[in-house]
Amino acid sequence: MLLLLGCTHLAMVDGAVPVDPGYNEFSADLQGSRDPNVLQTPLAIPLPSFAFHFRRGIGENIDFGAHIYPLGLGVDLRYRFLESNGWSLATQPGVSGIIMPIPTLQYGQIDLSLPVKVEHALGERWGYAFGPGVIFRQTFYAAQAEEFSSSTATFELYGGGGARVFHDWPKLRFGISGDLYVDTLRATGLYGGIGVDLAFTHRGGPRSYKPPRPENG
Repeated sequence: MLLLLGCTHLAMVDGAVPVDPGYNEFSADLQGSRDPNVLQTPLAIPLPSFAFHFRRGIGENIDFGAHIYPLGLGVDLRYRFLESNGWSLATQPGVSGIIMPIPTLQYGQIDLSLPVKVEHALGERWGYAFGPGVIFRQTFYAAQAEEFSSSTATFELYGGGGARVFHDWPKLRFGISGDLYVDTLRATGLYGGIGVDLAFTHRGGPRSYKPPRPENG
């Protein structure tokens, strides 16, 4: 049940380098996150949460991402607008949402995220990424008992960012990330988390050389 209460929408599980066109990447992450909303505030402790992710290269310097959370879904597009001397800069706008359809307690949220990400390679196997971002969140909450019912909807604007370091193997990528955000409209405390992710990746890159076939003669 604790895994279902968490949310990984703030987790930085991607850098700024898109998957090459026609290639895929599958990943999963586990986070310990603090989200001081109406459900987690009474606990006042970080909660574990997990998510599954899929990325597909759809063009030069652009890829598509789909995300599965325990109680929701998300999609995004990542576009790299600058690459120079081992540095990559990208933006990754996305939308995601979760819902908890319990008869006496209904909770849901929709997020629009606008991050900017910077990634730098440290040799052939290591790298790190970081960057700022804003999240527009619409939250819905309703509770109902035998003689009592209440409902509310709030709009929140988060500002903050995250950082990530990762290591590559031929087909695997392991990352450690941290994120920290603050609600700029309400004094609700800090939102954020620390987590790990593992990706099975076929990101593209230089193709294997195949010598030409000899001509028949």
